[in-house]
Amino acid sequence: MTAKEPKPDLPLARPAAINPYENGISALGVVEPAQRSVGIVAPEAGLVVEVFVDVNDSVEVGTPLFRLDSRRIEGDLIRAHASVMAAQAEVTRWHALPRPEDVPPVQAAVDVAKALLEDREDQLRVIQETLARGSGTDRDLARNQFQVQAAKAEYERALAELTRTKAGGWEPDLTVLTGRVEALQAEVEAMTILKDRLTVKASKTGKVLRRSVEPGEFASIDSTRPAMVIGDLTQLNIRAQIDEEDIGLLTQVTGTSLKEIANKPRARARTRGANSNNFELDLIRIEPFAHPKVDLAGANFERVDTRVIDVIFLVTNPPAAPLFPGQAVDVFIEGNQVIRPTN
Repeated sequence: MTAKEPKPDLPLARPAAINPYENGISALGVVEPAQRSVGIVAPEAGLVVEVFVDVNDSVEVGTPLFRLDSRRIEGDLIRAHASVMAAQAEVTRWHALPRPEDVPPVQAAVDVAKALLEDREDQLRVIQETLARGSGTDRDLARNQFQVQAAKAEYERALAELTRTKAGGWEPDLTVLTGRVEALQAEVEAMTILKDRLTVKASKTGKVLRRSVEPGEFASIDSTRPAMVIGDLTQLNIRAQIDEEDIGLLTQVTGTSLKEIANKPRARARTRGANSNNFELDLIRIEPFAHPKVDLAGANFERVDTRVIDVIFLVTNPPAAPLFPGQAVDVFIEGNQVIRPTN
């Protein structure tokens, strides 16, 4: 073969993707569950000790997914429960006051003080009678009067101590002890919540689409690498990223998130690969927020310095080949349509 000979026409490895609509829009679409997929991330970094579900398992809201090592907090819980028991014992002791053996000694002290007071009073009367007869001195009278006052004070002190002992615990002391019990119980409840938090549960109903964690691994809190991905596959959507320069061909209404849209443009998608499939789409909403393009198709001419607007379509008639969340498809949308709300 020479340079002047024509090159042979080689057949394409697979049919080219052609936009079937005049002035249509071509966009990259990504398959996603109707309610979006949820990436499950550990609440804190820790060792995974048990995994309860596997890929393709159906889960409900609250279904346990995996559990982190909780031995440290369980040790803290043991100490916290012991502290609660000790505080409750203090309250029980307060209610048990007075102890039966506490009263007799105090009562005996009252009796002694009373007897001493009576003796001092008798001595005072004797001194007073002596002075009345002209014997004795004023100093003796003053000394005995002081002794009577001291004995009377001691008797009153002993009597007050007996009253206090028989009355039992002081009410403000009970308030303090009860408050301590409640504070310790609240600490136990808080630790229990933290322990339950280490058992990660499903936040939505669906299927486990991906599992990236095994027992014995160290779970991270990196949201870019979730431990599991959950999604509801009962209905699939296509999220198409439309270049901000092309969105004008789709609609003149901005900020639409409409349940009912009139004059919907026709749209269809095409799976990639040697055995491509075409299927129809139904417009659900236009998300009124432009953001940098992050999902790339891999073409050499693809611009990455552009902003796109997400348009969500419903897969009305799924193709024979299965669709998987995260799968890229080519989306073709009929242009020059005006969308207006029905209301």
